[in-house]
Amino acid sequence: MKSTRRTHRHAPLIALTTCAALTLAACGVGGGPDDPGGGEAADPSAPIRAAWWGEDNQNQALDEAISAFTEAGGPAVSVEPQPWDGYWDKLATQVAGRDIPDVVMQAASQLPTYAGRDALLDLSEVDLDLSGLDEGIRDFGSIGDQTFGVVAATNATGFVTNADLLGELGIAAPEGEWTWDDLVAFANEVRTGSGGEAWGVQDGSGDMILFILYVRDSGREFYNDDGTINATADDLRNWFQLWADMRESGAIPPAEATAEASGNLPGSPLATGRAAASFAWTQDYVALQSVTDSALDIGLPPYNAENPSLWINAASLWSISAWSQNPQGSADLIDHLVNDPEAIETLGVSLGIPPTAAAREQLVDVVSDQERPAVEYMDLVAANSRPLNRLWPDGFADSRTLFGQLAESVAFGQMTIDEAVDAFFADAEG
Repeated sequence: MKSTRRTHRHAPLIALTTCAALTLAACGVGGGPDDPGGGEAADPSAPIRAAWWGEDNQNQALDEAISAFTEAGGPAVSVEPQPWDGYWDKLATQVAGRDIPDVVMQAASQLPTYAGRDALLDLSEVDLDLSGLDEGIRDFGSIGDQTFGVVAATNATGFVTNADLLGELGIAAPEGEWTWDDLVAFANEVRTGSGGEAWGVQDGSGDMILFILYVRDSGREFYNDDGTINATADDLRNWFQLWADMRESGAIPPAEATAEASGNLPGSPLATGRAAASFAWTQDYVALQSVTDSALDIGLPPYNAENPSLWINAASLWSISAWSQNPQGSADLIDHLVNDPEAIETLGVSLGIPPTAAAREQLVDVVSDQERPAVEYMDLVAANSRPLNRLWPDGFADSRTLFGQLAESVAFGQMTIDEAVDAFFADAEG
């Protein structure tokens, strides 16, 4: 197995969020379910509306790429960019009026809801070729035997380490196959080697994504196929205990320090040099470069080659309205945005890391030194991951919030581990 770590020394920050670069081809015209266009035939020249959430740099890149699509002979496109706040309220209102844009950006947590409202076209109707996608995300937008979204942007969790600090201490970062017990040993080695001046890793006890990795490390899935929870009370009890033991030994920050740094990237223990490591999404790894002078590496979280726990996450997906009067044109627009070399160059990584090896290969030599390790890391993830068995079920966001609250209560001694476990499963199974 090749090296599981990527390194970068600080450089000027260029924004990296979600990405819409992938390889697919679209051909043929498919109508929506039950002829949602009101009995009218699809019109390949009909104007298209496209909506997404984004910041100014993302909007500008998409505007330029979409303009090129129309100039190359595609139908006219009116764009409806929105900030994240307010995006879903507006989309819900549009669904009620059967008036959502032809091409619409979706989130994995929201896709089942909109598909369940019959608002999205089954993409098998437009014969999209998804073979260029990383294998782990080809079916990410599928629900049952229907496909309602194509991954437009990817991210993944990584183990980020301060290479300078570890070099000073003479401690190697874990790589290759390693376990959660190895994490404990690593964190304690940093504490001991620094004479108690540095913590080994930031407290990840309240990160439900990490707990999902912990469960999947055994080869099991966190959720059953029907959306019920498959993790056990013993899993969560062991998880909280693992972090409690490190907190007691001084291998991770005390609860007060963790709470103080919450939501404050520049003030985080990793950024300030007080911790040697942290778990972070790829886009957060890039953001960390701007707030520290240290060299940062990114590598796989605890990794079991027999049962890889990591998955490629869909940061966003492209869907087509079930009521679109121009599904072929909508598919052509998506194909242009994600497959056309000039569009890929225009978008760069302004939207995120592409979900195909071909697009990443095109961009890896033109992105900044700061972004390159994250792009390369996604190739590593693609080769060492296992797809999720299903999209997040309804209520996932609330469960994730509760999980963090319970972990904090345990850390502050306001709840016992058993009380927190009981509370989580009472909610999850209620």
